[in-house]
Amino acid sequence: MTFPHRNHLLMLPQGTSLADISEGQWAALNATVNGRLYVAAPISRPCFSNVGPNVTGHADEAECEAVMQHYMDPDTRSNTFGAFMNTEWETCQATSQQCLLDFTNPANAAAFSPPQVCAQGSVPRYYIDVREPADVQAAFDFASSTGVPLTIKNSGHDYSGRSSGADTLSLWTHNMQQITYVSSFVPEGCDASKAAAAVTFGAGTTQGALYDFADAHNITLPGGGERSVAAAGGYLQGGGHSILSNAYGLAVDRLLQVKVVVPTGEYLTANACQNTDLFFALRGGGGGTFGVVMEATTRALPQAPLPTVLVLLNGTQGMERELFNFIATNAINYAQTGWGGVIAPGTGMVFTNPLINMSQAAAEMAGLEDFATNQLNAPFSLTLQPSFLSLFNEFLLPNAVPVGLPFIATSRLIPADNFETESKREELVDRLIPVLDNALPIVFAVAPYYFKDDGETSVTPAWRNSVWHVTASTFWNYDTSLEQKREIYANASSNMDALREITPQSGAYFNEADVHEPNFETSFWGDNYDRLLQIKQKYDPDHLLDCWQCVGWSGSSSARFSCYI
Repeated sequence: MTFPHRNHLLMLPQGTSLADISEGQWAALNATVNGRLYVAAPISRPCFSNVGPNVTGHADEAECEAVMQHYMDPDTRSNTFGAFMNTEWETCQATSQQCLLDFTNPANAAAFSPPQVCAQGSVPRYYIDVREPADVQAAFDFASSTGVPLTIKNSGHDYSGRSSGADTLSLWTHNMQQITYVSSFVPEGCDASKAAAAVTFGAGTTQGALYDFADAHNITLPGGGERSVAAAGGYLQGGGHSILSNAYGLAVDRLLQVKVVVPTGEYLTANACQNTDLFFALRGGGGGTFGVVMEATTRALPQAPLPTVLVLLNGTQGMERELFNFIATNAINYAQTGWGGVIAPGTGMVFTNPLINMSQAAAEMAGLEDFATNQLNAPFSLTLQPSFLSLFNEFLLPNAVPVGLPFIATSRLIPADNFETESKREELVDRLIPVLDNALPIVFAVAPYYFKDDGETSVTPAWRNSVWHVTASTFWNYDTSLEQKREIYANASSNMDALREITPQSGAYFNEADVHEPNFETSFWGDNYDRLLQIKQKYDPDHLLDCWQCVGWSGSSSARFSCYI
């Protein structure tokens, strides 16, 4: 569902322009982008009778009822410009200016009735509904001539708020959703030896659309655990893990070509044969930084049956230490043969391996079956899923991370070295248990330990020698005070220190990291950072693109980040 409370620019009242930009300048930009310049209001605007400065639209009971009904629906949020998956990024956290509902009960009138005020917060006031490269080129030209800051939004999945920003002009790439399959794709400028089965898709194409497309075409396109994530946005450009990434690599490992508008105004094709530096940067250097991706082409893998293990952990509270002692002891063995998995303590764990048959899977997982049934008294099953879509729908989608609430994550990549000896495994589990107890934890056994990469991606090299990606998350609500929010952030960050201390040479995943990640340049990119910074300076010499803890960012003291806490 998409909420229609976006107003065409030419319907705006006087006095709503950014800074000193005249209505004439906005109107000229609107004409240049063929009438696709809009002003935006927060998704919950129809529920509020009181609004702050520059908030457009009006209170509407029927529209408010629709907002309430779909408030935590990821597709609704993806399809609505004024909505973000983690709602703190709709707000100005530093000033507590917001327009939020109570996620535990969206109909709770205390959240939106007077004296509550709907503020614009960090929802960009203007956006271009991008449909072609010329739209982006016009935006870069406008930003260069006026100084208006830019943000790039796709589906709004971003734990660090990089796709929102108060008083910015946003480029919304969500509606470019074309998909094509080519059985023998040759990247432009390459010779025929580079040919591979591939899928090309628009920047706004969701992972769910790709999963459906792949299943219909008898191919595999691995991706993350939420259908509404845009596959060519920050997910891809930050690395992109999946339950199959140990066997098949990260999303950037399968990327064959990108078409992108860079801040200098050029519309470029980047692949292994041309603009190779830009291709390197877009394979892990982070979204919102080097340009606006219009389309991407990824390798299409054959469809393969997937031996899949499910262990239900609902009744295993208090047995986390026994569980992780066992899993840590077997982690490298699992990784060495291609297993990938997701472990949610207290809920369940799923493992799958596309590289082996059912008899091999039964033999390799016999120890886990014995442990689960005899030690944990937990149900164990091994089934053969016919495709990735089947596995996703059965095991991953029902456990997707919730949206429509303020939600933050911290994370750490755990290297194989931490599993090598009994004493190191004991130390790891000793540090892991308190981290898990103090947050909403997920242990992703998804690092590409088995997969051999081409050495030309820009993600942190720590991905390549790690086995686990550990995340710890927390949340709050609309009525949490500023002081409480500051404490939540601080506690979340210090909580992950227990794992940082025993993994000093490792790092964190750019897309699912602490908002205040220490030494972020090294943590996110390792020794790739200096090269990435040079590429940033080449393609964005005027620094038109800037985002939180991105390559070459202007720093937390910059005015554009004044809403962060």
